[in-house]
Amino acid sequence: MRELIRRLSFSDRVSDGSSGVPRGCVPVMVLGDGDGDEAERFVVRVEALRHPSLAALLEMAAQEFGYKQEGILRVPCAVHQFKQALSTAGAVSKNY
Repeated sequence: MRELIRRLSFSDRVSDGSSGVPRGCVPVMVLGDGDGDEAERFVVRVEALRHPSLAALLEMAAQEFGYKQEGILRVPCAVHQFKQALSTAGAVSKNY
């Protein structure tokens, strides 16, 4: 998990800002629960990923997709569950 956060932090620092994601943030695709819940894209501050509620979701993502995801970070959970974790972490997110 630390490796994933470190990699995300590093890749963000060297970003030129042309990807549409603000510096210090990472794009996250929440895949939904498959029960009519559609995938939704979020932009989350890297520091927020250390919060236990979001770290648990990142661990689920790592178990399903591995630690070396390319491109957007995919998280396999319900959108409402991710929004609740963001709220708990106090992270401000923006849907794109």
